[in-house]
Amino acid sequence: MKPLDPRLVGRSHGVRSLLVLTAGLGLASAGTVIAQAVVIATLVDQLFSSRPLTHTAWALAGVFLVRGLLHWANSSVSERAAVTVKAELRHELANDLLDARRLGPAPDPAAVTAIMGPGFDAFDGYVSRFLPQLVLVCLVPPVVIATMFFVDPASAAIVAITLPLSVAFMVLIGLMTRDKLSRRWESLERLSLHFAQVLDGLVVLKLFGRRQERNLTAVGQRHRDETMRSLRLAFLSSLVLELVATLSVALVAVSVGLRVVDGGMDLRPALIVLLLAPEAYLPVRQLGMMFHDSTEGAAAVTVALDLLDHDRQTGGQNAPSLRTSTIRLSNVSVQHPSRSTPSLVIDELEIHPGEYVAVVGPTGCGKSTLLDVMLSFIVPTAGHITVAGTDLREIDPDQWRHQIAWVPQVPGLIAGTISDNVRLACAVASDVNVRQALDDAGAADLPLSRTVSEAGSDVSAGERRRIAVARALLRVRVGGAQLVLLDEPTAGLDDDREASVLASLAALDATVVVVAHRQATISAATRVIRVQTPTAVIA
Repeated sequence: MKPLDPRLVGRSHGVRSLLVLTAGLGLASAGTVIAQAVVIATLVDQLFSSRPLTHTAWALAGVFLVRGLLHWANSSVSERAAVTVKAELRHELANDLLDARRLGPAPDPAAVTAIMGPGFDAFDGYVSRFLPQLVLVCLVPPVVIATMFFVDPASAAIVAITLPLSVAFMVLIGLMTRDKLSRRWESLERLSLHFAQVLDGLVVLKLFGRRQERNLTAVGQRHRDETMRSLRLAFLSSLVLELVATLSVALVAVSVGLRVVDGGMDLRPALIVLLLAPEAYLPVRQLGMMFHDSTEGAAAVTVALDLLDHDRQTGGQNAPSLRTSTIRLSNVSVQHPSRSTPSLVIDELEIHPGEYVAVVGPTGCGKSTLLDVMLSFIVPTAGHITVAGTDLREIDPDQWRHQIAWVPQVPGLIAGTISDNVRLACAVASDVNVRQALDDAGAADLPLSRTVSEAGSDVSAGERRRIAVARALLRVRVGGAQLVLLDEPTAGLDDDREASVLASLAALDATVVVVAHRQATISAATRVIRVQTPTAVIA
């Protein structure tokens, strides 16, 4: 795991600004460190030689003041940057999850929950303390060692030789920490996912008397154990870094002290070297103290950037009107990396405007994948989908989906009224339009004002599906959609409601493609497409 992921620098303006400002403040801080050592050494030398101290004392006060102001400026810039970077990434991640151009599998809910909650909180220490300190480590020690070289080359050589030992120990500690941190992050994701699953199934668990306190306690204990292991390693590694720095400064002090006693070195340069030696190690020691606090932030950065790092649709052409355009699939196949066989294979298929097509086939043959391909959620691994001669890859996905009404196998709901859920298809629809759509979807018994939860625990599977069908009808009648894609829309409905739904779909002035298993749904279609693995045959 890298201390600073290059993707973060390229993606975040806040991080780039922080690094530039911190570099400038770091160089100024290095200058004040050197000035402080020179002024203090001069002041002590003047004390022993009985010379006036007024100007030197004022100079020392000025150096202290400037160094304090630089420290305040660095802290202020860093804290503001942490807030900015966290807001940038959270906003970008939220927009990316809802981006119409997003391709690839849906992200793991546990990873999203972990990063959007406690994961982003770890950015505070990482951005506000670790990254500025990383810049100081790159700038201050070289400047200090160069200054020591002009004063006393022997002492500079000792520091130049021993300082890399501290860096080497930090690298070794980082390698030891990587696996422990990975296990801690996995335990946090597992805890988030387990808790979310318990909440989702709380009603069923209570019904069957399955108590989850013991399981939650065990998962939480594993997370605590991993956290304590990380803390123990942090304390031990800090001790090692402090020991190396202390011994290195002692070598410089012994060397300088012996030469001062023998008269081979004056007091003033000796004091300058003694004061600068600890300052060369200080940024590295402080970075070591912050390292373990930052590893969680670095891990969160990696997770967030991995979620953002995926393929996107690039098409920008206007979508042809589906009222007059034929959709053609030629040698289309979809191969998922996790499967050894293709998810969908279609040699040739045409869907003409105004058709009512039923897609049938055995489970797992790719019927739902076909809808995903037509919705432009998935780009075919091979072959082409053209609309009026234009490749679907080249069409703007937002414009394309604006012409489509979609009913998935498990329709989504929002917290609100049934009217709010149906109006997702068309926000400007009137209550009369919504009521008519529900009636035609076999949901005449559902009042517009009835409230439903996002999880849908207060509606049946049939009611959920009827709401989704009403949503699709409204999108065609009021929203102007010209293609309706449905994945088993009548599953869970009785015969009367199924007949109502099928009659409403047949009456639509749009192209209808329905994935079906029930015979009534298949019989209502004007054409049947039989999908098999690995080929598709048009009946």
